[in-house]
Amino acid sequence: MKVYKKILIILFVSALLFSACGEKAGEKNKNTKTLEVPSSENELEITAEQFRSAGMKLGKITNKSFSERIQVTGMIDVPPEYKAAVGVYYGGTIKKIHLLVGQKIRKGETLFILENPEYVEMQQNYLNAKNKLNYLKAEYERQKTLLQENISSQKKFFKAESDYNTVLTDFEALSKKLRLININTSNLDYNSISSSIKIKAPISGNISEINITLGQFLSPDKIAVSIIGTEHIHLELNVFEKDIHKIRKGQTITFTLPDSKSQTFEAEVFLVGQSVQPTDRTINIHGHLKNESDEVNFIPGMFVQAEILIDEAFHPAIPANAIVNIDDSYFVLVKDSNNNNKYTFRKQLVKVGKTTNGYTEIMNIDEFKEGNEILIKGAFNLIQ
Repeated sequence: MKVYKKILIILFVSALLFSACGEKAGEKNKNTKTLEVPSSENELEITAEQFRSAGMKLGKITNKSFSERIQVTGMIDVPPEYKAAVGVYYGGTIKKIHLLVGQKIRKGETLFILENPEYVEMQQNYLNAKNKLNYLKAEYERQKTLLQENISSQKKFFKAESDYNTVLTDFEALSKKLRLININTSNLDYNSISSSIKIKAPISGNISEINITLGQFLSPDKIAVSIIGTEHIHLELNVFEKDIHKIRKGQTITFTLPDSKSQTFEAEVFLVGQSVQPTDRTINIHGHLKNESDEVNFIPGMFVQAEILIDEAFHPAIPANAIVNIDDSYFVLVKDSNNNNKYTFRKQLVKVGKTTNGYTEIMNIDEFKEGNEILIKGAFNLIQ
């Protein structure tokens, strides 16, 4: 009987121990299961058709400029030597003109023709002085020789010298006057005298203003035509005096035109003004285009909105729209493959820095592989 009771006790204890072990094993398995994170949680898969229909787009991490930016305004301009206001030294009636605003003109090309009887008189006086000069010069040389040989008196020599110098002065003055109205004196004779003159372009460029009409009398105090050369286009910007200490030669300028803000152009600071405009407390900044081929997009006088980049530095970055914020953590989708007409993306944590001009700085660039393609458009909908 005692043996039988011992056997029952042993079996009961064994059952309790077995049950306890089973509960611990089950609890252990349960805990292990909760720590497992399925790999599918960090992977997303879509078809190529879904990729196209959703307008998704891939991109890579690139170096972008991050800096402080000073907002300024200004205009497109050209140096003074590429602007010309065409007038005349001696007035006349407009005989011929074929010009339009915006028309391209080459240096030396005829702009319009003037007519005035006074031009005939100027040419006549020049030719008369030229003929007299030949005679008086010969007489002056003769009297000079005779004086040296004590044949003629000093009085006659001085008279010949005075007459010669007087006509020589008139001749040189008339010659310069005729050159001012574009008459070539080297080919001028009595058969080539004309009552009209050609007014020619002093520079190459485009006609910006026309202030004359056919048959009008153009006086010397009036500007007939304005020309602006389109070469060496530059920026003239106005910076407030509180910011001028930050501006240095060589700094990058990005700018847009008011009617085309989607297109950005680049220039650089070339000159910093040394005086403050008293009306608005600004200082002039002169900027040169980085790409001279951009000149075809501009016309002098255009208004521009610009930013001057201060303390510029380049850092790895991606478009800000490619980054998704989940509970104050930031993620991007990195493409793993696109086999079998499918795209596979991996969700990867990203540490972000500054955001400038639509791009966000990537601080943990070492955790990405070179050449990684990232979903830069459409990531938000997939991750959320």
